[in-house]
Amino acid sequence: MTPRTRRLLERALPKLFAWLLLAFLFVPVLVVIPVALTDRDYLSLPNNGISFDHFAALANWRAGWMPSILTSLGIAVASSIVATAVSAAFAMGAWVYVGRWPTILRVVLLSPLIVPPIIYAVGMVRLWSKLGLLDTWLGVTIVHVILAMPLAVLAIGASLSNLDPRLVQAARSLGARPATIFGRVILPNIVPGTVAGAILAFIVSWDEITVTLFITSRGIVTLPRKIWTSIADAVDPALAAIATVMLAVTIVGLILRMTVWERIAQRRS
Repeated sequence: MTPRTRRLLERALPKLFAWLLLAFLFVPVLVVIPVALTDRDYLSLPNNGISFDHFAALANWRAGWMPSILTSLGIAVASSIVATAVSAAFAMGAWVYVGRWPTILRVVLLSPLIVPPIIYAVGMVRLWSKLGLLDTWLGVTIVHVILAMPLAVLAIGASLSNLDPRLVQAARSLGARPATIFGRVILPNIVPGTVAGAILAFIVSWDEITVTLFITSRGIVTLPRKIWTSIADAVDPALAAIATVMLAVTIVGLILRMTVWERIAQRRS
């Protein structure tokens, strides 16, 4: 084997392996698109032609898909805002006051990532039943905030780790008030981590199913619970339709993120 052939193999094989891995991960996901266009009442590929009836069923209020989407969206937005605000406050406090108690509180705060969801769900059912928060907006939102906070804390804490404490000390020595220090020194440096934490919190809330199944019944029906119920009762092709919509929204979001990020990078350069 010549050196040139060896170099080509060293470059081509990793790329080929990466593309095969991506195909293994994403090609099965793309199968839902033709299934969503089926003209039958069960999950199958189109037989006599494509049909958009299952996409129209998503907009049918009586079918329950649109209410569940709006419910999940409202809870996810509220959970993201609250979780990001509380996580930012905790991350900044732990960044300023280094010691034993911030470390202990950080471990407690990250416990939802350690404790199995099923154990956490059983505990929340017992607690929420005593407080009268089962199957309520407030009860579901609080649970989603608790589950989303660990990732938000990690994202914001990562941004704070790159912030030089001497900047805060310099602002204090120049007579800046705490609100000014936060608004002009700390906040601009943790914007990327805060945005990332808010997005992660939104995704956690939007996708949460295990605990939600235990603490909700008929009053609060989120989209994951609606999907779970549809799978348990009857495999509706609308499942493929909602999956296609979510896939399209994700792809559009990634494209927008890439274009906006490139424009920001070009302006900075």
